[in-house]
Amino acid sequence: MSFILDKKMKSFPDHLSFRYTWRSYQKRILDGLDEHLKNRHLHLVAPPGSGKTVLGLEVMLRINRPTIILAPTLTIKQQWASRFVELFLPDSEDTPDWISTSLKQPALVTITTYRALHRLLSTAGENNLPEDGDGADPEPTEEAGQGDDLEEINSHTEALETIRQWTEIGVHTLIFDEAHHLRVSWWQSAMQLCSMLDQPTKIALTATPPYDVSPREWQRYIELCGPIDEEISVPELVRHGELCPHQDYISLTTPTSDEASRIRKFRTDAAQLKDDMVQNAFLANLLVHHPWIAQSNTYIEDILSSPGYYSSMVIYLRAADQPEWKEAVKLLGMKEKEVPDFTEEWLEELLTGVLYRDPHVDHEQPEIKAWQKHMSRMGMIERRRVYLRSTPAFDKMLVQSVSKLHSIGRILDFERSVLEERLRMVILTDYIRKDDLPRHGDDLNPLTRLGVVPIFEMIRRQLLEAGKLKLADRLPIGILTGSFVVLPASALPLATEGASRRGVQLSTKPLVHDERFVTVDVRDSNRSTIVAIVTEVFAQGEIEILVGTAALLGEGWDAPGINSLIMASYVGSFMLSNQMRGRAIRTQRGNPDKTGAIWHLACVDTSGIDGGEDLASLARRFRSLVGLSVTYQKIESGMDRMGLDVRKRQTARSIDAYNQDTLRRAKERHLLKERWDAAIGLHSSMTEELTVTKESMPRPYIFSHTIKAVFMFGIFLAIGAWGEAVLSPRLLSMDAPTWFKMLIPLVIALLVSSPWIYKAIKMKVRHRSLDRSIRQVGLAVYSTLYRMELMGEEPSIHRIKAEEEGGAVVCWLRDGSTQEKTVFLLALQQVLDPIENPRYLLYRESKSWFVTKRDYHAVPEEIGRRKENAERFVESWRKHVGPAELVYTRTPEGRKMLLTARTKALSSMFVHKSDRISAWR
Repeated sequence: MSFILDKKMKSFPDHLSFRYTWRSYQKRILDGLDEHLKNRHLHLVAPPGSGKTVLGLEVMLRINRPTIILAPTLTIKQQWASRFVELFLPDSEDTPDWISTSLKQPALVTITTYRALHRLLSTAGENNLPEDGDGADPEPTEEAGQGDDLEEINSHTEALETIRQWTEIGVHTLIFDEAHHLRVSWWQSAMQLCSMLDQPTKIALTATPPYDVSPREWQRYIELCGPIDEEISVPELVRHGELCPHQDYISLTTPTSDEASRIRKFRTDAAQLKDDMVQNAFLANLLVHHPWIAQSNTYIEDILSSPGYYSSMVIYLRAADQPEWKEAVKLLGMKEKEVPDFTEEWLEELLTGVLYRDPHVDHEQPEIKAWQKHMSRMGMIERRRVYLRSTPAFDKMLVQSVSKLHSIGRILDFERSVLEERLRMVILTDYIRKDDLPRHGDDLNPLTRLGVVPIFEMIRRQLLEAGKLKLADRLPIGILTGSFVVLPASALPLATEGASRRGVQLSTKPLVHDERFVTVDVRDSNRSTIVAIVTEVFAQGEIEILVGTAALLGEGWDAPGINSLIMASYVGSFMLSNQMRGRAIRTQRGNPDKTGAIWHLACVDTSGIDGGEDLASLARRFRSLVGLSVTYQKIESGMDRMGLDVRKRQTARSIDAYNQDTLRRAKERHLLKERWDAAIGLHSSMTEELTVTKESMPRPYIFSHTIKAVFMFGIFLAIGAWGEAVLSPRLLSMDAPTWFKMLIPLVIALLVSSPWIYKAIKMKVRHRSLDRSIRQVGLAVYSTLYRMELMGEEPSIHRIKAEEEGGAVVCWLRDGSTQEKTVFLLALQQVLDPIENPRYLLYRESKSWFVTKRDYHAVPEEIGRRKENAERFVESWRKHVGPAELVYTRTPEGRKMLLTARTKALSSMFVHKSDRISAWR
């Protein structure tokens, strides 16, 4: 069929239908499709492997109009075409001519990428954003340079002709795959495309909506994709057998001896620098005469913009025994005994300002220049910022630590012992490191960094150790990246046969240092085909361990046979980490007993309090990864479910014990299905929740009311008794028991003091526990958001749930949409977390005996945008929590109070903030 005939097709052939049985959630969505499409939107959220692609294709067929499908990468673009052929056409049929994978040749179904669309509209002059802005293709290292060869439109005329053809064909349906990529420039292009069509129907598919963006960005996302119609959770899919039972595991390492030595020397130098600076007369004199110290009230605006810097000045002057600090600390609203110790953390803040940022300091002074030179030589300065605890270079060193190579080797040995020939392992990392390939067979230079080639070479050498040569032939390994592919020679016949079926010819040559492996020539024109061939070889078992880049294989790559995944990639982002993990949790047709293990690596800096940036990045990753808890019968996200408290200092001994416990649990793969079933049976749905430490909880000031009640009670008891005695002298001589004589003044005293007693009792009952207290705070937040029309149902304490768990309190919103839960928890989190720079503050004060207690809470950003909403919030707070005053922080007095509040937050830098997680409830 020619392209001219294709353009005449306005609907799909009648014989097309899905060849298999619909999954339960797919059928439910399709049964309600008419209702979902009333607003010409379908917005579906479901994990990787849940069948979103096939659902999108079925919806496309039911709408039965010309369609454009947009994907984030070329790999995913090709999968849409292959999935349609595989799932909707008879075995004998090839890809029909009315499916086009080129924007230049639109057809009944046109499959393209967001990048190609953006370039086309830019060339046509339809948008003014720079190419590949914030929504840049997530595979720059693998697919950049391919140029979307069939998509390339170089002239304004050609671009306009393409747009004209869309109109001629009558494009109506738009499918946005992995819609979370629609940020800034790509969002702009998608909106522009919608405006060119006549009331199009939009289908948005994603595993990871961008919940963590600003409210404004979220609103733009919803404007394009529509409200979320259906959200399918991981536990629901496991329950229905649509994702396999799986478990995350963490393998911890410590820096190598060389890495640890470098960190140790750096910290010794930093400690010496701190001691020297405390004794440095030039620095002390500079700060004593600094305008912020000498004339602090004049510079309140500047001080408020940098409260950490001002605090570091005060703390330094105290450490340097300069009396000026006592006057300066008053501006912070702190007592002298509350000033924290001078640490490397405060010195970082101080020196960054003094050396680079402070306009009141002459940075050309010889002493300043000498410090800059000295600290630069010691590696303490990077991008005009001082680092004394760790540096970006050390953080990167831990992320790429050679110790992780040894960890991968241990995991491989362990998984082989458990799964034997059933092992299908994929190892994802960030860089290829092709330069690390040995030059000849005897080239056994040490492997000094993490990457695809070093990991491959480490495994190859591990298998070639004494007594393992035969095993190496039985356990093939390969490499799959966008520019470098290695196959075991034993797999070449199967790969050649797959290439022949696809009408291509493989160009291979032996690996220089080991002829049992071959490299495959990869070019722009055959890259997608090579990926498909290697994937097929992996599925057939000729490759059992595949090493690749997260950029190419981390999203959209489909290999359901994977049962062990090692994420040796530096990824802390919410979206990509979920996508990478999704490779291992898919079910496999014909293998009902499949389970998946996902291994995460972290190198822990045991000499640091927080364990280092690599561990912190892993904690960020786990905020979005829902799975089984190793300590409780629960399904949730977050690091706590892994039995690893990142708030505690780790030691070599504790790391070893944790790793041993991890391997013990990993041996129990056969129990995973049973454990998932038990945890799923306890609850019914996923919900977002907030975990708050006891220290962060805003408790009511009950004690002050109790004192007042008792005081008033006693005073009026005395007055009443005295009055009765004076006014009724016969009372003393009357024939009645003494207790009766005292009853009248007692009753008077009770009546007078009863309002205070009632108030104290009421607040004590209302806040009798931590979980009850946070529910009252949550009710104050929810009531305000409801009055702002951001919540659907009327406020009720029963909608806000909370539980005490292991020294913390967990709070969540019962029912409501995903977006309502997100807005509510974000607002609650801003109330409970340390003060930053809110527009409004809540100020609470209470006097108990001779002590005045002051407390500050931020008015949530969404509420604080308008004064009337902030006033509603403080009104609700007084009703549900207790007395409070609203402070506008943009006035001189408000700024001083904000400075005090922020300083208190800065002086508690190691207080754990609240955490947002998801849990099966």
